[in-house]
Amino acid sequence: MIRAFVLALLLVPLLALVPASAQPVYKPPPVPTRDVDVLYEIATPEGPAQQRLRFSLMRQAFRIDPPGRGLYVIVDQGRRRMYTVRDDERSVIDMAAPAAWMPGIHGGHFQRRGNDVVAGLPCTDWETNDSERRTVLVCMTLDGVMLRARTVQGATLAIARQVRFTPVDESIFLVPGSYRRLAPPPIPNAR
Repeated sequence: MIRAFVLALLLVPLLALVPASAQPVYKPPPVPTRDVDVLYEIATPEGPAQQRLRFSLMRQAFRIDPPGRGLYVIVDQGRRRMYTVRDDERSVIDMAAPAAWMPGIHGGHFQRRGNDVVAGLPCTDWETNDSERRTVLVCMTLDGVMLRARTVQGATLAIARQVRFTPVDESIFLVPGSYRRLAPPPIPNAR
């Protein structure tokens, strides 16, 4: 479960990267410019798994549903908070979102590497570093949706299999008030 949780959090740091020195013709937005619901296939030590990511433009919030059941993560960029919700335990860990996950704070270097089509949508491949300073290629749409993340050696970390630009139900971003609050664990390499 911890591995799935760590892999689930891979997407948000990549989505929050802001190109600081990319070519001036085009810079992808640091977050999507409209509501989106993306189903990703992610690489896990156990093999491929599905992970869902939803973004609300109005709330400036992401919800990540990693593989498995009973756990999801809400990243509220407006409040700079991250909530890990476990339905089966009826618990919530409420903590400050790592600074690198907030738009405009992470000053990563981006270099344009080409164009591609993923999940039927055009995207631009950018070479950059993830939150652990590994070199990765992220394929971003013009409206800020990451469609693929892979290593420079070609191993796919995450790839969109379905992308829907549709209004997101705002209730999915509400943290259950009746759930027990737990102390946050230390986060290694939080930036």
